[in-house]
Amino acid sequence: MKDEERKPTPPSHWEQEFLEQSDAHITAPKVRYRCPKCESLLVLKEGANGSFWGCEAYPVCNYTANNEMGKPVRAKRYLCPACQSPLRKKTFKDNVFWGCSSYPDCKVTVEDDNGVPSSTKKYPCRICGHYLVRKKSKNGYFWGCITYPKCTNTLNDDKGLPVLKKR
Repeated sequence: MKDEERKPTPPSHWEQEFLEQSDAHITAPKVRYRCPKCESLLVLKEGANGSFWGCEAYPVCNYTANNEMGKPVRAKRYLCPACQSPLRKKTFKDNVFWGCSSYPDCKVTVEDDNGVPSSTKKYPCRICGHYLVRKKSKNGYFWGCITYPKCTNTLNDDKGLPVLKKR
């Protein structure tokens, strides 16, 4: 059937009667979001850090998502470059960084870059063959081996780049 041949269907008698009522309110249908883990409904909740979406089957299902413009959006996950566990944002005094969630088994930390872990270029460690990451200490920045404390190789930092030691 062509678009020209399609005509809007006239409202039925009861629909017309409803639309003519002075107190009739027509609104958009309510959108419901399903939990990707257990298929229960997601419910908008209020928490200490603002509103978020949580599974109504909590505590059986612990799925949560951020609330962005009234819709559930799963927070982006960043993985540890050494063991592939999720990284967690940490704050110690004035220093913000990302640490491995498998701590103390994995002691990897990554510098914070405006709310996300910095994606530093990989510089190989000359001692163990893994790679170096840029870290911050009380004395400023330095480069340390990702396998610390197994390998304690460090290099000084010069404007975001490791300074190679003379052999």
